[in-house]
Amino acid sequence: MIEKLNDIEELKAKAKQIREIIIKMAPSGCGPHVPSALSAADLVAALYFHTMNFDPENLRWKERDRFVLSAGHKSLVQYSVLNMLGVISDEEMKGWETFKSNLAGHPCYGKCPGVEASTGSLGHGFALSNGIALAAKMDHSPSRVFTIVGDGELAEGSNWDAAMFSSKYRLDNLTVIADCNNMSTVYPLDDSMPLLDLKAKFEAFGFAVREIDGNHMEEIVSALDGLLYEPGKPNAIIAHTVKGCGVPSICNNPKYHSTMWSQEMADRALKELAETTLS
Repeated sequence: MIEKLNDIEELKAKAKQIREIIIKMAPSGCGPHVPSALSAADLVAALYFHTMNFDPENLRWKERDRFVLSAGHKSLVQYSVLNMLGVISDEEMKGWETFKSNLAGHPCYGKCPGVEASTGSLGHGFALSNGIALAAKMDHSPSRVFTIVGDGELAEGSNWDAAMFSSKYRLDNLTVIADCNNMSTVYPLDDSMPLLDLKAKFEAFGFAVREIDGNHMEEIVSALDGLLYEPGKPNAIIAHTVKGCGVPSICNNPKYHSTMWSQEMADRALKELAETTLS
């Protein structure tokens, strides 16, 4: 079982380490989604090192909490934390996204250890998480399910079908975290597909909702510590983030959404990260 961290500075250090690994892996990939992964690093650090009941030495432990990265293009953030926990070896990390590697561009269940669902076809991870959460309820299991969805992903109507299901079956063991960096592939969401008042939308679908700065560790921890918000209701955390957080030169720049990274680019990004103080 992971020893849970409560110190905010320690959790921030874990998030920074996740970002370092993401950047170091980037040159090996075929157009990796680095900025999207960086925006979710604080959320993932808090989940794995503070909140979730997860044993890296017993990945099939029945009562573990489950994490589903619905926004599967952010796979680097999950691979990085699993590497830190010893689930994925350094050697495996070197070959990510290469032919026959278990570390695909999007997480693949059954190939990569620690991955609970194959994701990346946007709009499907939320519904998958519903099924896992409902099964846990039927088994009277204490397991909780956490899923990260992208705000661009929430333009997919299947998410709102899933939201109705969550509420109908009172899945209060489910927490949907919307990583809201307000950027799609090329355009800001306000230009491509405005989500309007996302908090009101989730509330209308029967969720208990918290809205936070998703790159501010103290706010993240406070929101996660507050679960259950309302017994009988599924939980939603609307986390406002910055795409590329930690590396100022690539923040909110569509040029870097999914581009090839040279070693020189990675070295510059690591230098920027080292010089950047995050909240």
